[in-house]
Amino acid sequence: MITFEQEQFVITADRIWQKAREENRLTHNPSDEELRGLVGKQPGVRKTVYGNFVAESEPTSRAAIFTKNSVDHPFGEDELRLLDHCEKALGKERLISIDRIVGNENSKTTVRLIVPERFAHVAYGGKNLFITPKGEVKKPNYHILFFADEAFETNQSKPLTEKDITIRLAMLDDGRFVKIIRNSNYIGEYKKGVFAAEDWIAKTKRGGIFLHTGCREDCLQSVCGDYRMARTLLVALSANGKTTTTCRILARKGKEKSWLIQDDGGMLMSDGSFHGFEAGGIFVKTEGVNPREQIEIFYGLLKPQTVCENVHINEDGDFDFFNFERTSNGRAVVLRRDFMHASPYIDVDKIDNLILITRGPLIPAISKLTREQAAALMVLGQAMESSAGDPTQAGQIRSEFFYDPFVAGDMAEHANIFYEIIKGIPHLNYYLINTGGIGEGEHYKDIRLEFTMAILDSLLRGGLEDWVDSPTDFQVPKAIRYVDDIYLHPEKLYSRTEFEKKQGELNKIRCESVKELGDSLHPDIRGVFSKHKVV
Repeated sequence: MITFEQEQFVITADRIWQKAREENRLTHNPSDEELRGLVGKQPGVRKTVYGNFVAESEPTSRAAIFTKNSVDHPFGEDELRLLDHCEKALGKERLISIDRIVGNENSKTTVRLIVPERFAHVAYGGKNLFITPKGEVKKPNYHILFFADEAFETNQSKPLTEKDITIRLAMLDDGRFVKIIRNSNYIGEYKKGVFAAEDWIAKTKRGGIFLHTGCREDCLQSVCGDYRMARTLLVALSANGKTTTTCRILARKGKEKSWLIQDDGGMLMSDGSFHGFEAGGIFVKTEGVNPREQIEIFYGLLKPQTVCENVHINEDGDFDFFNFERTSNGRAVVLRRDFMHASPYIDVDKIDNLILITRGPLIPAISKLTREQAAALMVLGQAMESSAGDPTQAGQIRSEFFYDPFVAGDMAEHANIFYEIIKGIPHLNYYLINTGGIGEGEHYKDIRLEFTMAILDSLLRGGLEDWVDSPTDFQVPKAIRYVDDIYLHPEKLYSRTEFEKKQGELNKIRCESVKELGDSLHPDIRGVFSKHKVV
């Protein structure tokens, strides 16, 4: 797509906003009270006994199959027609626009969200994810626009694959970004629009790499009695345990503290620092949330400023987090101030641990990795599909490059940038954790959340110092306090012949997947799995 055509995205977004303001159809940066009033009038929205709102989005998840970006796809006449359609549709409606800062309070990056009033919950929830600019925003870096046409209503009775939806992301050479969303009012499209913009800008303009990761900071008493500070990134695909493992408090005594730094993404720099992008709120999944396992999230969901999507409400106006009649992809935006241990900052100057979260029957509950293994496993991105991505494939093991569906551009180059960055962080430790289970059939053993958190607790307190080689091709600890050894040795749940065959098949898949990126992938990454025996 030529530069002029991409510029049309910005020109159109600006023109839509200016025309609505001139015609007094625009509510710009409304107060919370005013916005709550608009959400309360939105068709289908219900108010809970806690005073917060629940909307039913259409669709109930992201619409990745209808999404294209200007880096990986040539834009042309279809996109110009989309812009014209968007401008005409929004030119007939009352609009809401919200300006926000992306990153910390000193960030110069701003995003403008534009939605029709009938999508008011998107503005309310989207507003809460980021923080308010200090002054007037004249030229936002990012624009994200939602609109709907006659197909929006008919889409509701169709499965996702048959819906009439169009989503386009324009990434301009100067760092500006525009996302147009036709026939979706799912808050996640806004959040992931900002995510995709930051993903692209991090590596092309800022010298970093954006990761689909949570970040936690723990100051815990070690096994030696001293207090140790550890900053940990937990990388995962949506609904594989990232938010839960990031948000759980490990601090229990004395001077210990556990802070939630960031839930879903940020930029890793070669000096080892990490910079978050959401300073306002947290976009959580509500499926099966309960006060025993996810107390930090549970009570945040009961706050009056929380905005929910697709969460079941009973006749009394209370939540039922275990009712998945419409979808299991219930979502909510919870303000950081409503998380009791959300840190006052979203950036840290040093990351100590990089943990990849995966699932698979042959993978130990925790493994220690080399730098090269970590890079290769990021390329592989093995995880479990969820209802947040493709509801029709939820529960299936799949691979997603860098655990990140929003990567744009050359994948080998992306992986090489990541590898060069982590090579510049000599103190960084790398681990792989399995949040699913090991074994199969009658020998299957579920890795319960309490086991995963016990493993993290031991790791961050310095209790996992003795590592031994495993037939899974990684290293595993000799023992973990509280967790049975079997969870470190999935090979014991198979006969020797069966395990070697399955491990060989897995190595072959890994090797082929990594090599698909071609010869431009750094040889240190390309050769990781080819060193192992394959069938």
